[in-house]
Amino acid sequence: MTRRTIFLAPVALAAALWSAAGSPLAPQDTPRETPRDSSETREIGRTTEKEMKVTLTSSFGSVAIAKGTPEKMVIIRSAPRHHEEPAVGVDYAIRNRIGYMDLSLGEGSRDRNGRRGFHLAGLEGGKWFLKFSDAVPISFDLELGVGRGDFDLSGLQVKDFNLSTGASDVSLAFDEPNHGSIDNMSIESGVSKFDGRNLCNANFKRFHFQGGVGAYTLDFGGPLSSEVDVDIEVGLGVMTVYLPRDVGARVIYDKTWASKVDTPDDFSATAENTYTSGNYYSAAGKMNIRIDSGLGSVKIKRR
Repeated sequence: MTRRTIFLAPVALAAALWSAAGSPLAPQDTPRETPRDSSETREIGRTTEKEMKVTLTSSFGSVAIAKGTPEKMVIIRSAPRHHEEPAVGVDYAIRNRIGYMDLSLGEGSRDRNGRRGFHLAGLEGGKWFLKFSDAVPISFDLELGVGRGDFDLSGLQVKDFNLSTGASDVSLAFDEPNHGSIDNMSIESGVSKFDGRNLCNANFKRFHFQGGVGAYTLDFGGPLSSEVDVDIEVGLGVMTVYLPRDVGARVIYDKTWASKVDTPDDFSATAENTYTSGNYYSAAGKMNIRIDSGLGSVKIKRR
């Protein structure tokens, strides 16, 4: 096993992540902005890794993920500091040519063996910019508490993707086709806002979304040439699903007095609780969509 440890200098916190009313970051404060020259940057170079597994937990703050350079497994950049914080230890391990990366933004945490991964203590309200190598397949296991997530996975090799959010404002984009394939893609969104863009580019086989209270958008843009399964659960939230016009779709849901599901004009009832698009049997790409809307509302639209 190869282990490398890097110590980061103290970093800055970002101000005013949430207002007193609990609003998300203002547009000028989103993670997409480029940090000023005084930001802290650290990186881990690529050696023998043929794959990477990333576990990230953020209790409070703003996190952005994007494609970096092939020779760097990760480049971590923080926003400029405003007051002193303790130094941050970074622990990254390679086992059997797999890089295991654990990041804890905010409260520290330990894995099942009691070993600390990335321990970024005292960073409540921090802003973090992470760029990952596009040279190896990456499995992401992400957990956000309160804050904002801006995850642009365009151009990466995503092998697995699991995301859980609390009171967060999150965007997820696959604006370029995934260079890998995902067997199971899972997203859990709590009291939050979620916006997924060009999700068919993720190249998934099964997609599961569970929403609590919030506003959610799932845009399944991108080419689809196979048959995939999509499960959607919505509690009290409002969900909008966009489907490409050339994709065939079958929607299955249980009608109740409280649930509401709207389908496009090219859908018709083909069985009890089942609506099928007119091009379902002739389309190269098919989606089988199962919906449990509870007290929520789901609208399916063509784009």
